[in-house]
Amino acid sequence: MCGIAGVLFEDAAEHEVDLMLASLSHRGPDEFGTYSDDGVCLGTARLSIIDLAHGQQPMRHRESGVVVVFNGEVFNYRELRAALIEEGVGFSTTSDTEVVLQLYLKYGLSFAEHLNGQFAIGIWDPRDRRLVLARDRFGICPLFYFEGPTGLAFASEIKALFTSPRIPRRLNLHALDQVFTFWTPLPGTTAFSDVRELPPGQLLIHTPGKTAELMPYWRWSFPDLRERSGASTLGFDEAKEALRQQLGRAVSLRLRADIEVGSYLSGGIDSSAIVALGIAAQPSGLRTFSVKFRDASYDESRYQEMVAKHCGTRHFSVDCDYPDVAATFERAVWHAEAPLFRTAPTPLYLLSASVRQAGIKVVLTGEGADEILLGYDLFREVMIRRFWQRHPESEIRPQLFKRLYAYLPQFANPRYASLAIQSFKTGLTSDSPFYSHLLRWSNNSANKVYFTDELQRGLADYDAVEDLRSRVPAEFFEVGDLDRAQYLELMTLLRGYLLASQGDRMTMANSVEGRYPFLDHEFVNFANSLPTRYKLRGLKDKFILREAFRGLLPDEICSRPKFAYQAPEIRAFLGSSHTRAPVVDEHLSPEALASTGLFKPGLVEALLKKAMLVDLTRLGTRDNMAFVQALSTQILHRRFISGDPAAVARRVLPGLRFKTRIRMRHLCDTTKS
Repeated sequence: MCGIAGVLFEDAAEHEVDLMLASLSHRGPDEFGTYSDDGVCLGTARLSIIDLAHGQQPMRHRESGVVVVFNGEVFNYRELRAALIEEGVGFSTTSDTEVVLQLYLKYGLSFAEHLNGQFAIGIWDPRDRRLVLARDRFGICPLFYFEGPTGLAFASEIKALFTSPRIPRRLNLHALDQVFTFWTPLPGTTAFSDVRELPPGQLLIHTPGKTAELMPYWRWSFPDLRERSGASTLGFDEAKEALRQQLGRAVSLRLRADIEVGSYLSGGIDSSAIVALGIAAQPSGLRTFSVKFRDASYDESRYQEMVAKHCGTRHFSVDCDYPDVAATFERAVWHAEAPLFRTAPTPLYLLSASVRQAGIKVVLTGEGADEILLGYDLFREVMIRRFWQRHPESEIRPQLFKRLYAYLPQFANPRYASLAIQSFKTGLTSDSPFYSHLLRWSNNSANKVYFTDELQRGLADYDAVEDLRSRVPAEFFEVGDLDRAQYLELMTLLRGYLLASQGDRMTMANSVEGRYPFLDHEFVNFANSLPTRYKLRGLKDKFILREAFRGLLPDEICSRPKFAYQAPEIRAFLGSSHTRAPVVDEHLSPEALASTGLFKPGLVEALLKKAMLVDLTRLGTRDNMAFVQALSTQILHRRFISGDPAAVARRVLPGLRFKTRIRMRHLCDTTKS
């Protein structure tokens, strides 16, 4: 991957993009390049993975003058390149960047439909002075933009945009409300009022002097609608074989690189399946990397080592303890550029640092399997609640929650089990299209009690759920609960958190690219064509994936219940000797809270005192979440609103190595240095 940036204003200057690239240097430290012409400046910070000697960016087509900047990978670039050569197209490099450029020249705005990959692309077409931005189908690669009355700027990360005095730095209060409802801002929205996210699967078309236009090139295909049409005719055994083949193809494509590719290994079925297929496709071997927690309640190292031994990988792990989480959390927020509701990104930041130290730039990872193959407890939970809804006074039906959540301490203890079960009765008979998520959103929203009175008044006329309702497609209201739940997970948690705060932002913070075979759009199309009963059988999640890998992985891994990846939260910041990590006093002191005006100092202090007085193992999920949300929001405000992101970039700028400088303005020449 790389970092890309661009400025389209009448007085756009090369030094503006230089500063933006300095703030993105962690995304692509290998080399830097810029393009400048009247009213437009583009730039890239390159992480060299394919065609290391060539493929420098920005890349300009000599005859047409079209310029491309490109973050990410096109995994089917070899096949696309061969097809273009057959049609008479000439190439001067073997890079996927040049394939993107030639596809645009041939197909225009439909070029992205041909790409199998993860990407954020900027194309400047001087023939009609048009900028085209494109983002991959699931939003793996980030892309943000600011549109003002006289121009537009874009970048891979928000901190790059904030190096420009053109762009106001203001917290988006609606986005904060969304985070305290859905755990993440909604698509198109960011934590900052004047910065937008280009939604996944869409193009942005901007011509100077006109308002930018958004245009989708891909839409989610609801499995329920396909199943009704009888789209799948495969028997279960045939489907298992087809799944292995489809996922194997996706893994093989993502092993394409001119450097070594490693893999994350959590110990669950998702990453273990990726590792098994990776070893089969790459006989030379595979290095695997894991997080190992000192606290056994979070640790999965036994399963990680089991898979590594079974598959024959060279395995490495990074130890993570409470002080590591507290010491690194502020850096994680800086890279996430959004309020967090969990500390889970922090160990992954440490993991990617260890991967980079091992000399690896690319890792495979298993994100997306739970969303695509119905692996989350939430999917089974909605089925149980609908089953219970038909007989709400039944005492037997709700006992299924004990089977579903047997691993949770409140269900293991008869004293608390009945109370836990009754909590699922909230909204049991609702007919809302958001039925699957209403209970979660209600629990999340309870922490808005920490908002100051002024903030609550400012949000009095805003309803986050109604905002979401206005954004979902018409088909959403035509399908059943599982399809709706799946779409909501893709739209919110996957896009806005797992692939962003916990994904790309933590890997690229240390110049490591993550690749996601389960989000190969052809694999997703295949999975969506399968009957729901293949994916979710009773209370057995990802059933077809588990059965497909029996014999290729240890049975214990295939049968192992889902273990949600988590990290220590408030326990990492408050010691047993009544001490607080410095980051807590710095950002959650009454003075710090009063300066932002976002959270009630009295309630936050009461939460901290409660945490110091009780056994931290008994502190509830809601309290832990409130702590992380408040702390991360305060850090975000300090670093991006009160602080000066441009000053950070100015310190980095002198060390950048610019390999490409394409200067068209006035001179109409191209230079490289």
